[in-house]
Amino acid sequence: MPLYAWIVMLLLLAASLWATLRLRRNVQALRQAQRALGEATDKIGRLEAEHLQKEVDRETTEERLRGYLQLLDTLINTIPNPIYFQDAQGVFQGCNKVFAKNILGLTRDQIIGRRPLEMPEQIPPDLAATYQRQEMLMAQKEGYHSFEEQVRCADGARREFLFSMAPIRNPGGEAGGCVVVLSDLTEKNRAARDRLQREKLEGVLETAGAVCHEFNQPLQALSGFLEILAARPGPQPEGAPYMERALAQIERMRTITAKLQGITHYETMAYSEKTKIIDIHKSSQAEAAREEK
Repeated sequence: MPLYAWIVMLLLLAASLWATLRLRRNVQALRQAQRALGEATDKIGRLEAEHLQKEVDRETTEERLRGYLQLLDTLINTIPNPIYFQDAQGVFQGCNKVFAKNILGLTRDQIIGRRPLEMPEQIPPDLAATYQRQEMLMAQKEGYHSFEEQVRCADGARREFLFSMAPIRNPGGEAGGCVVVLSDLTEKNRAARDRLQREKLEGVLETAGAVCHEFNQPLQALSGFLEILAARPGPQPEGAPYMERALAQIERMRTITAKLQGITHYETMAYSEKTKIIDIHKSSQAEAAREEK
């Protein structure tokens, strides 16, 4: 076989070996690419599944949160007490219908996002300033705070409320606002004042009864003695004018004791700069009946 034939054969063999090696490398590279593609596909699948699960969890959380907010809204609107929420800047962030309708006479949409000072027709400036001052006191106490204040309600009536304030804290523990619950004390305070008035009147009646009882007998005796002296025969004694004046004063004292016995209610009058005494003339039913005539 000629030399060139051997050379050709060697070249063909070398080319075949090179092609075989190249093909093996390509096959290996293709298999690695397929393996990497499979791993990437699996990873993408896992990521998609995780993302889908997160979306489901997020929707579930949002649904639960919406349900909780709806429950909270239903709860505060079921409570008969007026309730409102404010942020750290004093801006209304929420309230129940009782506060909106009965206290301010507005809808909740008209209240949320506004400050008390921005509603002078519903909240007088002096009352808004009181709110702000009490919020500062709550911040200083760093906890629950309460105070009583008279409020003009939407119907124009002025009622007495107990304001119960509590701070709302953010996750960092800092105060981010407050929640306030109003309790109507009008009837309770009126009943307390009436009870105190009755207790005072009972004390006055007991004292008046004792005074009348103790005074009547000496007055009757004095009156009898003076009448005996005035009725003695003969010329009038030198002290006759004084006896007449004494009898007039006795009658005056009888009138006073009659008024004491006729006391029906409790009224006072100024006696000195820092002292008050009961006004027996205005407090007496007998005096009232006489004035009506």
